[in-house]
Amino acid sequence: REDDGDESAGLAEVRAPMTRALRLLEAMQSPTSSVRPNIVTYNAAIRACAEGLNLKGAFDLLGQLKEDGLEPTIVTYGSLMTACERVGDIEAASKVFRMVKEEEEKSDTMSEDTEDDNGDREQLRANEIIYGAAISCCRRARQPERALLLLRKMISEKLSPNTATFNTVISALSEGKPDSRTSNSDLLWEKALAVYKVMKSKHAPPGVAPNRQTYNILVRCLSANLQPGYAESLLIDMRKAGFVPDVDLYTLTVRSYEKCGSPMKALSMLEAMREVGYDFYEIKVLDEAFKNGVKILNRVGKGLSSSDASDVSVSYAMGEKMIDFDEEDYELIDPLK
Repeated sequence: REDDGDESAGLAEVRAPMTRALRLLEAMQSPTSSVRPNIVTYNAAIRACAEGLNLKGAFDLLGQLKEDGLEPTIVTYGSLMTACERVGDIEAASKVFRMVKEEEEKSDTMSEDTEDDNGDREQLRANEIIYGAAISCCRRARQPERALLLLRKMISEKLSPNTATFNTVISALSEGKPDSRTSNSDLLWEKALAVYKVMKSKHAPPGVAPNRQTYNILVRCLSANLQPGYAESLLIDMRKAGFVPDVDLYTLTVRSYEKCGSPMKALSMLEAMREVGYDFYEIKVLDEAFKNGVKILNRVGKGLSSSDASDVSVSYAMGEKMIDFDEEDYELIDPLK
């Protein structure tokens, strides 16, 4: 009961700005008011509802502005999509897309443009903001395949998803579970890795490149899916890109090697960890028995032959090759495939 009270108090605090905004709007709608709300007013109120997690209120305001004889703009639909994203409502997000599509068709038929908030005339089309919010909504709703589909749709519409949008798709794939209703047997971590490789390829939109968040998401995902070779390769790429990996990324990768029964390959990470200032043997989160085993292997390793030493570092040598871009990766997001 106490937790319920804390949750209610927290929601009330979140909704406080929305409550004030709606009261102001109500005052402007009053018959005695000399100032009438315009599309800018309604857009701001819808955005306030989005931040206040009030999806129904946002859609109610859409109806009100139409009753007042106003035409929704791309800002209106962007704010509505944000409201859907904040609560992770996929069906509502689909409804917003349908509304935008209807507006597009009406605009094409009538050859008329709507006006944006600045009074300039523009043709209403779903833009990067709407798609970005919809992709984030898919992530919240645990719908990774839909997030990837929307990325493909963005590209087909000749829009330019930015690094944050790519990262959201990678997060959705990393956190989600495969859809058992589909016949596609590809693992989600493979799709996440393919999206990363596209970000590094010639097919990436201008200005798009993996950042620290990209690497953090992927290394955690690959380690959790028992793919330490790929995770280690990404740590190498991360350092080449000028980012110093956090120590927990190393420990997650080493733990993944441990679970895969490959302590020898973990040895190849020791030097890399020391180069960035981490002492492998002082990381308390690692399993004590495994650390002792690696210590022994490290001592024995001094007597290894050159061929054995090559085997120990195989994950480095193979890692960079494994992460190389392949045209098949682009097929994953190419809308024409």
